[in-house]
Amino acid sequence: MTKKYLSFIALVLALSLLSACGGTSANVRDDVSVSDVSAAVAAVLGDDTLVSVPETYYAGSMKMDVSDYGGYDVMINSKGINIDEFGIFKAKDSSQLPAVEKAVNDYLAFRLQIWMEEYMPEEKPKLENAEVKTVGNYVMYAILSDEGKKSAFSAFEKSLKA
Repeated sequence: MTKKYLSFIALVLALSLLSACGGTSANVRDDVSVSDVSAAVAAVLGDDTLVSVPETYYAGSMKMDVSDYGGYDVMINSKGINIDEFGIFKAKDSSQLPAVEKAVNDYLAFRLQIWMEEYMPEEKPKLENAEVKTVGNYVMYAILSDEGKKSAFSAFEKSLKA
């Protein structure tokens, strides 16, 4: 009896996972401009010191080739009072998504590798705890406080809901 019961529970859990995965991807918009998503995230952060980086920043400072992405925007603190930063990238299609995710994760690893310990040591935990989230063909990273990440990722997800 117990074995049948456990098998039934395992089946229900497996079906729940499958239906949850299917439901989520079906409810994601793929037609939202990255600038609109970025504006929604910036709005919830309420930080008027965040500005979009120039085109040269991607290849130079981030070591990323974004020339064939579906869209991209990175916002950084323009006043130098903290290291708050987030970026949103859209893969041109699902086949490009793993490469975009890898590029974002490589950038975060690079930032941590070149961190100067004497530079704003109180800000380093934000970088160490940076997170990446993927929704549909959109990838977002956040170098923010825990509260900032929560708000930012929530706005990111909401802006892409169908």
